Amino acid sequence: MPIVVYHRGWTYLNHWLGLKELAELEPLPGVPPTSSHLSALLQTLKAQPAKAIIRAPYQDPRPVQWLHARTGIAELVLPFTVGGNEQAGDLFGLFDSTLQLLLGVNQ
Repeated sequence: MPIVVYHRGWTYLNHWLGLKELAELEPLPGVPPTSSHLSALLQTLKAQPAKAIIRAPYQDPRPVQWLHARTGIAELVLPFTVGGNEQAGDLFGLFDSTLQLLLGVNQ
């Protein structure tokens, strides 16, 4: 499944599930996306669409919402670690919640 990530923190998840990272919202690690970077991403995603834009709960939702509004690509807030959302109370819950959210994109 082609995805866009907010930050390159999902490498192991991508490898485990075979997700294809098309782009990152951060132009450099830890640097918030600029308007010119978001505009360039918009053009990239028109040519090669993604199924989801993934961010962690602690990351700024505004760039994700901006891109979603212009592309219709699903926004996903995945628990980055145990306790990342209500369902991720332990490691099994983390995996279950993450998989459930990702599978919901294709429905």
